[in-house]
Amino acid sequence: MNVARSLVAVLILLGAALAACSGNFGSGTTPPNGLLPSGNLAGINPTPSPTPNSASNIVTYGSSSDFQSLPNAAGYGGAIAFPVPSPKPSGFSDVAVGATLSIMKPQDAPDLNLATKGKKGRKRERPARALAYLTLLPTHDMTLDSYPRIAIDVPRDIVTVYRVEELGLALYNASSKDGTFRLAAAELDTATPPPTPSPNPSAPPEPTAIPVSASASPGATASGTTPTPRPSGAASGSGSPAGPTPSPTLPPQRVLFAGTAATLKLTANKAVVFALYALPIETPPPSPRASAAGSAVPVASGSPVAAGSPTAAPATPSPAAS
Repeated sequence: MNVARSLVAVLILLGAALAACSGNFGSGTTPPNGLLPSGNLAGINPTPSPTPNSASNIVTYGSSSDFQSLPNAAGYGGAIAFPVPSPKPSGFSDVAVGATLSIMKPQDAPDLNLATKGKKGRKRERPARALAYLTLLPTHDMTLDSYPRIAIDVPRDIVTVYRVEELGLALYNASSKDGTFRLAAAELDTATPPPTPSPNPSAPPEPTAIPVSASASPGATASGTTPTPRPSGAASGSGSPAGPTPSPTLPPQRVLFAGTAATLKLTANKAVVFALYALPIETPPPSPRASAAGSAVPVASGSPVAAGSPTAAPATPSPAAS
């Protein structure tokens, strides 16, 4: 019995040793903490996200009336300047204001064109197209003597569709009794130049001009004669066709809205939304032009002939007398 028990104990110890060895071999194939080898990190690293549709930063209302940069979102950006209170009330201190720029309508803001879900209300005859929303969220109560001056960077693909005169700024104040946007809340300032936008580090560098000397120009001769121009589609001397050079991306256009001389009260933790919108201006139809069918067309003889009639042929000269 003792020999049998000893044999069983030896077999158990041998099995435990084999299991430990197999565990050590397998542990070398998997890194600790569940990390994958470096060759499989492609599935972990996220793809670069596109330009965000919303961005936020902090601006300050108080001692300075200078322009402060707004965040950039979906190609929009800009700057804002608050009026300085004069005289300043006792115990006045600067107020931090959260600024959010987005191309999506804020959740608690009403529709820009007086449309309410579930109700058949009035709508604007000429609906405005919302382009971007600027939401201001103050941390303390504020009373502005005039509306802030707001400069908005509008992408070029929007500027080419709408003219600057067709852009406007609407206002919605959550602390007021009015539950709709008020269009044309600020006047378009065309007399004052807008503030210079801060350089964008991600923008492509501007193309630089490369001076070309007369001796390096192709086709130039020693006598100084003008070289023969080569067509744009002709192949160069190396045999490769000359392709068009890519043009740099145009920056957005900055549009400045002047502060309206009206009191604006802001309540702490209640949003004030400025909406950039486009309202196309109806152009009058072109005036009817006079029909060219009855207009006179001069001929070689000098007498006018109607445009619809065939042109008279010149008279054949008679032969000279012998």
